[in-house]
Amino acid sequence: MKKSFASFLFLLLPLLTEAHSYWLELKGSGKVGEPMTVQCYFGELENGLREKADKLGGIKAFTASVLLPDGTTEPLTLSPAENCYQAQFIPKQAGTYQVLLVNDTRAVQDWTKHNLGIVRPREYLRAICQIGGGMLSAKPVFYLDATPQSKPAAGQAATLLITKDGAAYANATVKLTMPDGKQSKLTADANGLITLTPTGAGQYVVDVDFMDKTPGKYGEKEYQAVRNKMALTLMIL
Repeated sequence: MKKSFASFLFLLLPLLTEAHSYWLELKGSGKVGEPMTVQCYFGELENGLREKADKLGGIKAFTASVLLPDGTTEPLTLSPAENCYQAQFIPKQAGTYQVLLVNDTRAVQDWTKHNLGIVRPREYLRAICQIGGGMLSAKPVFYLDATPQSKPAAGQAATLLITKDGAAYANATVKLTMPDGKQSKLTADANGLITLTPTGAGQYVVDVDFMDKTPGKYGEKEYQAVRNKMALTLMIL
């Protein structure tokens, strides 16, 4: 059975962690021919903390692109701003636009003090918005991914699919951040599905983690596990 967060909407559960993380935000009218700005932040979304200057250096390692409604991909060049890195694109047709950022080249990290051990981190960021009319079309592209299966709209239920290595991620633990910063913890069903009902316009961020405990070696350094982290931003107009 699909799990809905409607009954948990105002019940804030303890956060999995309050560590820093990356996420995307989209700004614009959502109209064909008018620019959309994508911004990549590093900080604590739930606390409204957006780091600045040298603390944003890790964003340089991300590869950025936008997947257009016709299935083609355009590269995006991220430029530094005061408290983020940002890029701009102009939607030329109606449909689903997906901004995709990935960093799978980060060096092995010693996160023993965080009880994670020696790990290789991999980060995936996705932001989705619907420009004009048409049906939403989004498919998994990352090793760890979250994709809406129907068009999200205020007051209407929408289903998200959580996938891992191309297959449904059953019983995945997901963290949802509302536009006002409030958070709740959700659990996907056996088919990797979660049903969301956005209460209003704004940006909803879905975070999911998966620790692959298969040891290996990367960049001449051995690691005990690969930490995959994915953040999906849904823009509700």
